[in-house]
Amino acid sequence: MGAGRMTEVQLDDAAGPAAPARAAEPERARRARARALLRRWWPVPAALAAAGVAVVAWQLAADARAEDVAERLRATPGVIGSTVDADLDVVPVESVELSAVLSNGYRTETGFVAGLLLEGPGPAASVVGVDPQRGVEQWRVEVAPEARGLTTRDGSCGTAVDGPARTLWCVVTDSRALDGTPAATRLVEVDVVDGTIRGERALTPGATAAAVEDVLAVATSGDAGVRVVGQDARTGEERWTAQVPGRAALAYGTGWLRREGGHLLVTAESATWAVDPGTGEVRAGGAGVAVVRGGRLVDVQGSSRTLLLGEDGTGSGVADGQPALAGPDDGSAPDVLVVDVADGSLVGLTRGVDATSGEPLWERPSDGMSRTNRLLLDGVLYGSSSTSLWAVDVRTGDELWTAEGDPLDGFRLMTDGRQLLRVERDPASGDPRLAAYDLGSGRPAWRTPLPDGVESVWTSSGTLYGQDDDAVVLLR
Repeated sequence: MGAGRMTEVQLDDAAGPAAPARAAEPERARRARARALLRRWWPVPAALAAAGVAVVAWQLAADARAEDVAERLRATPGVIGSTVDADLDVVPVESVELSAVLSNGYRTETGFVAGLLLEGPGPAASVVGVDPQRGVEQWRVEVAPEARGLTTRDGSCGTAVDGPARTLWCVVTDSRALDGTPAATRLVEVDVVDGTIRGERALTPGATAAAVEDVLAVATSGDAGVRVVGQDARTGEERWTAQVPGRAALAYGTGWLRREGGHLLVTAESATWAVDPGTGEVRAGGAGVAVVRGGRLVDVQGSSRTLLLGEDGTGSGVADGQPALAGPDDGSAPDVLVVDVADGSLVGLTRGVDATSGEPLWERPSDGMSRTNRLLLDGVLYGSSSTSLWAVDVRTGDELWTAEGDPLDGFRLMTDGRQLLRVERDPASGDPRLAAYDLGSGRPAWRTPLPDGVESVWTSSGTLYGQDDDAVVLLR
């Protein structure tokens, strides 16, 4: 053959007639061009398909990472326990009484919510376990019997830890009909995993109790002040005794002794006192003593000055302003305290300060009178005003994002670990709707009208609730 271009030859069945060479030439050329085009372009559809698969895989991986972060954040008290979407299901709570338990109770290790149910001075007092996903009662155990001839029955329950509870310590006090003097007080330990009573005993009438880790503190009030006795919660062995000046503030009912973080707080008539549950040492006292993030003690002295007392009450730092309400708070950046500062303007300032010294680290304009609570998660401080939302690095004050929203309705900022949630008013109709914003970027995710009759929304024990005209409903 010569050195010229080779000629393609189509081989037909041997039994068939041979096609004329001239007639076959156009068809052979067409097929050659088609094969050339195919060789040139065949990678494109494959590449597009591969790119599509890669995008889907990236999105799935990003969603998985976001959900992992959300699950970690959901261990923080106050964070909703599952992702909220725009398609809200409404689940009625079985009764008004159970609504009170869901609103004020404690999340248990089994995922239920348990709390004290007082139905007046006559009926028996009970601790009730409620399924927060269905709004129905799971179990009930009596902690005080039916009583007659009483004007008041007061009670409260508490846990020894911040996380999901296994035990509730409940105090119930009955008072005389004529003068309101405490007549009987009982302390009951309730296992909220299986709904049984572990132990109970009578206390001095009018006494109260609170537990911190493995210490049970029992307090009585008298003319000489408040006497607090720390005991081993399991054996009852006495560990220490503390004396606090002043009579107890009985207006708080049985709640004048309570656990806050790792401290026992005694609310007396003229001051609040912090007691070390391990040793019984009285660490701090003052009209504005409180526990803030990181278990630090402070004494808030009006709106413009806060003493920073540290965890042991010996600190001497001073911060201008008063601690801002931050919750949920996962404890990140524990060396920073956020305070609200009145600077003479209607807006005011939000300031990050060193939690030990009070030295200012950063400041930004606050949100005025229409601000919500703040959230502090993974070192990021979130807040919102009437029409905007924002996120800043709590250590530096650097702004991470801002977003514009519709007019705020209510003063609650909530999160499910992936989104910020708040109730807004539709600018056109004025109707309330739940709005969601991406936690990482502030981008609007969705807005959905609240179910018929629901006007307000809040969270408790990891569940989203709504209030309609007659009762509390679950939103999920």
